[in-house]
Amino acid sequence: MSDRAAEGQTPKDPPSEHRSAPWYRAKTIDLLRIGTGLVWLVNLAFIVDPANQYWSSFSRTALSFAPSTLGGPGLAQYAAAHALLFSWSIALLTGYLAIALLFGVTTRLACFVGSFFSAILLATQFGTTFLFPGGTDVGAHPLYILVYAILVLGGAGESLSLDQWIRAALVARRRARASAARPAPRPWASAMSLRTLFTFFVAGTFVSLAIGFGLVVALPVAPASTGSTTTGPVHYVNLTVSIDPMNGWPQFSPANFSVPAGRVVFTILDRDAPMSWGGCPCPVQGTVGGVELLNGSPIGRVPATNVAHTFNIFILGLQVLSPGQSVVQFTVDFVHPGVYAWSCIAPCGTGSNPYNSPPMNVPGFMTGTLTVT
Repeated sequence: MSDRAAEGQTPKDPPSEHRSAPWYRAKTIDLLRIGTGLVWLVNLAFIVDPANQYWSSFSRTALSFAPSTLGGPGLAQYAAAHALLFSWSIALLTGYLAIALLFGVTTRLACFVGSFFSAILLATQFGTTFLFPGGTDVGAHPLYILVYAILVLGGAGESLSLDQWIRAALVARRRARASAARPAPRPWASAMSLRTLFTFFVAGTFVSLAIGFGLVVALPVAPASTGSTTTGPVHYVNLTVSIDPMNGWPQFSPANFSVPAGRVVFTILDRDAPMSWGGCPCPVQGTVGGVELLNGSPIGRVPATNVAHTFNIFILGLQVLSPGQSVVQFTVDFVHPGVYAWSCIAPCGTGSNPYNSPPMNVPGFMTGTLTVT
């Protein structure tokens, strides 16, 4: 064949390390991608719906994770104190993942971002995910990481995607210019092999997991007390846990009360029945000396075999545990005036899920306010 004839032919694409998957496998992988995008779209709809009060309740939601965060409540307190930054960051990431995965644009990058994001959330709420049942949506993040790994290995974005459309447009443009000696690269992709790419994916996910664990350990807990003996008068508060005769719910009384700044000695008379809380995060935190008096004996960790209720003020790092049929006494030095929400996190709900059924999270029963004047 002459050189002139050869010049008129379009050379075939050389073998590529990034061969396309069979069409049926590619579509299956991308249907999984679209389904994941729909999940993030639902999360985005929750965020933007004013009825859910995502922005206004973000600080309170962050603090609700404090008792179950391994390494202490420091990160939850920090996120609550910088609610605007964290809420917008999560909202923007949610929006990006919803659009990228749903429409298949920057698919590979979205898989990396999604896995790293889920790894950090998993690390910060590791206790809730693996130790305490019925907790949060964070428990789904191990599954999310697995899905992202499948999408990376399966070559998501090969069909039903803007990535595919962009790649086809690039191929057509090259052929129109008679320069198709090389195949057009996939958009947003590098020339690295799938094995190298997946190695970076796994390594990055583990690094993100380590960063999350590092944050929950490194960030200090906001002090609930000065730890020193106050010179002013000591104020006393008596709380009672009893059963409401109208609905049979256990109830803290009073639920809303005020104390002056300074040293306050609390006494909880718990008349509820003894209960066992498997996997209870049972250390006493935020009290003077880091202890409570359980029936007169100082104790720094309450046995999980009998924890009926707790008294938590998340933003102060305060956690006191109240066994049934007991008297608990503890001391706190309140430094800053303000209104502090308290709640019980022990699973004392009367529904099928004792973690989120009444009286859990019901004002006047298992949550209320303490005002420091």
